[in-house]
Amino acid sequence: MKRAALYIRVSTMEQAKEGYSIPAQTEKLKSYASAKDMAVFKTYTDPGYSGAKLDRPALQEMIRDIEKGKIDTVLVYKLDRLARSQKITLYLIEDIFLKNNVDFVSLQESFDTSTPFGRATIGMLSVFAQLERDTITERMHMGRTERAKQGYYHGSGVVPIGYDYVDGDLIINEYEATIIREIFDLYVNQGKGQVNITKQMVKKYPDKVKTVTLIKYALRNPLYIGKVSWEGNVYDGHHEPIIDEETFAKAQRLIKDKAVNGTTNKNQQSLLAGLIYCGKCGAKVTREISGSTSKPYRLKDGTIKRYNYQYKYYTCRSVKGVIPSAVKDWDCNQKRIRCNKVDEVVINTIKSLDIPKVKKRLRNTDMLTASKLSSYQKEIAKKENEKKRILDLYQFGTIDVGSLNERLKSINESIQKIQDNIEELDGDCSHQDEIKVLSKLSKFNWDEATVKEKIEIIKQVVERVELKDSDITVTLKF
Repeated sequence: MKRAALYIRVSTMEQAKEGYSIPAQTEKLKSYASAKDMAVFKTYTDPGYSGAKLDRPALQEMIRDIEKGKIDTVLVYKLDRLARSQKITLYLIEDIFLKNNVDFVSLQESFDTSTPFGRATIGMLSVFAQLERDTITERMHMGRTERAKQGYYHGSGVVPIGYDYVDGDLIINEYEATIIREIFDLYVNQGKGQVNITKQMVKKYPDKVKTVTLIKYALRNPLYIGKVSWEGNVYDGHHEPIIDEETFAKAQRLIKDKAVNGTTNKNQQSLLAGLIYCGKCGAKVTREISGSTSKPYRLKDGTIKRYNYQYKYYTCRSVKGVIPSAVKDWDCNQKRIRCNKVDEVVINTIKSLDIPKVKKRLRNTDMLTASKLSSYQKEIAKKENEKKRILDLYQFGTIDVGSLNERLKSINESIQKIQDNIEELDGDCSHQDEIKVLSKLSKFNWDEATVKEKIEIIKQVVERVELKDSDITVTLKF
């Protein structure tokens, strides 16, 4: 017999209305439960509570009982007794009732989730709920756009450093504003790089500056000259600027010049980004570039040249110390290693792969796994047949209930062991994706490939690279 929970809600204004009183709802719900051969587990009553909220004492008690497995069906007189919000109604049905295998019935609407029609209705409710959410999102977006046009900042609850957010306006925070002014002074007037500025700021203002991201954000944000950015557009803001427009313009020219000179050239990407780690402290390893560009000079034949030299290194983030959260050991002494040396070791390791041999090994593994799986499935089928025979013996009176339970327990334990063995098998019994990568690798031309192509193939083949002193350890996926 199913255990039914009767949920009854009456708002203060509705208590006197015919058909909505607590006794009236209770009587109708009990009659329905009796007709459907349900046992009333408990009646949950919320008198004087709004249906627009979830924080109703009886409703919360019912939810707890549902989660404990005490209830099979929830009965309400009318759908709006459960909730007046479509969002809340859908949440209760999908995330509470159905999730815990509890049916839901509303008498007035003939709504029953135990029936195909009732389940289909849930789908329709979901569609309308999504429409409601999309409409709200669109309205909010329009509101934010209009607010930006009027010069008001909207940052989704994030207040930019240098300001406080008071009654919808940005007000200068003098302590934080000092940090912003120092960042621009170091970059524009003193010629410091963003990494060096970060190191200096982290030491001086550890409570406010933690990563280079803040420095990059500050130097590029027109907010600090009294502007508001929204969806690629810039509007005059209501707030007071921290930086003058001339200084900000100089900063943008410097950023652009450095990008043109190759400091942020995409062709200079690290081949091993995200794959390389320090073997001493376990921190990630990042690439850094050092060097300089000389002033132009004229040769005897009149040719103008510029002497450039740049060295690229892989450096442990603990040693670098620019991002405190990335540091694993402040005392790590792993020395930096030239990028070209590490890249060469990794590429040579990949080139040394005996691709036909690896392919054969993977295919043999697949065949062995498939064979084991087939064998396990046959064993389970045998055990299931054994269970049927034992049940037949019990039905014919050949064995008693004690023997039946004992033998069924033993068979179920055996089946569980076989299923555990199946779960331990390698993935989905297929290395087809890996074999495809190896086929691609066999035709890969390292000399003609672009940096992007090299990065792509390395990520598909290399699991991890570790640097420890001068040793370079490459772990492949195959």
